Amino acid sequence: MDIDSLTKGIGLVSNTITTLKKLKELIPSGDKKQDIEQNLEEAEKNIKIAEAEIAKGFNFQLCYRHFPPGIMLEIAPFKSKCNTCGNVEDYDS
Repeated sequence: MDIDSLTKGIGLVSNTITTLKKLKELIPSGDKKQDIEQNLEEAEKNIKIAEAEIAKGFNFQLCYRHFPPGIMLEIAPFKSKCNTCGNVEDYDS
């Protein structure tokens, strides 16, 4: 397992938690809808990046046809499909 990738993933999850705490502070004001939406988008992006980094740490193949990268799930021997965009790739062991 690649410890650096796992550490990056955990760090991104921590950043997401911080972002969600900021979001919680904004909700009562009522006039901050745009700020809330921006924070939600940032949190979602961070979670997706963290997911990819953690998957990479566990040696999952990633799809780089988009950002953040999607996790490639094995659908048959030597064939994977992107969990995000549906891209299918053949590979040798």
